[in-house]
Amino acid sequence: MSIETHAAVAAPAREGRARGWATSPVAPYVGLATVLVVLVAFQLATEPTFSSWSNLTNLMRSMAVPLLLAAAGTLVLLTAGVDLSIGALLGLSGIFYAKLATGGFSPLPALLLTLLAGGAIAFFVNGYLIGRVGMSFFVVTLGTGSILRGAAYLWSDNTAIDMSQNDLAATLGNTAILGDKIPVGILVAVGVAVLLWAILRYTVYGRSIYAVGGNREAAELSGVPSGWVIASVYGIVGLCAVLAGIMMIGRQTIADPNAGVGIELTVASAILLGGVALQGGVGSIWGAVLGTVFLSVLANALALHGLSSNWQLVVTGVILLLAVYLDRLRQRIGDG
Repeated sequence: MSIETHAAVAAPAREGRARGWATSPVAPYVGLATVLVVLVAFQLATEPTFSSWSNLTNLMRSMAVPLLLAAAGTLVLLTAGVDLSIGALLGLSGIFYAKLATGGFSPLPALLLTLLAGGAIAFFVNGYLIGRVGMSFFVVTLGTGSILRGAAYLWSDNTAIDMSQNDLAATLGNTAILGDKIPVGILVAVGVAVLLWAILRYTVYGRSIYAVGGNREAAELSGVPSGWVIASVYGIVGLCAVLAGIMMIGRQTIADPNAGVGIELTVASAILLGGVALQGGVGSIWGAVLGTVFLSVLANALALHGLSSNWQLVVTGVILLLAVYLDRLRQRIGDG
């Protein structure tokens, strides 16, 4: 075989291997994990306080809410949707819980009623309109987000409610165990992530979520009730937004109607960085978890280096654009 012939045969093989790696399910994890390791190594070399238990505990405490929302939000993105109302539902849920708790309800019934109300809003408004009526997820969740945030402002008279004496919220949002090192909130978030992963991995319902995101018409022909599957994932993310709202109360010791403003950006960035495809049907809970860890460590690093939260917003926005670009690039390579 001549050199020219050998090169002509080898070139498509190399191209096929490169394409196979780029579209491999593990490619986003390996790339993101590598960057995370570099970031952690840089912090360990430049910031002695980074590895202190005090900082690590605060890092896990701040990570709990976005991790919880990213795990649930993965289900929505797998159906080719995005929930832009989770921050507003988080804020309203905090006010709802605070009104019940300060109005005579004990913490546990107040939490259960708040979960019921938030889950119902997410399922019967967002989920039904998107899954059953067929409206655009962008229009529906943007509209409900505006309504819910406005309701939080009106109900609270745009004033924070003191919740410093609420033990349940404090436990979920601030308490740490095992020598005050591991926050309860991060254990709850990881537990929810494991549960949702098991549902996606081992149940018919989980396979239905992937099927709807991959090809809704084909899923319906196979007997999958796609409308109700879509409605249900919005209900799940709504329940997690409520739980996140209670966690935020525990961290801040107040129920703030502004809680959760802009958190959709962080959650979407984490999910997309973790390799969940915008077009749906591809991705994993653990990718979203890895994306959340990366963004949380990055925010912590920026804070330790003295950069303001404004810079954190800029960096997160840039990362979101990069994640969308990489998702489109992987899709283009796969189609090519």
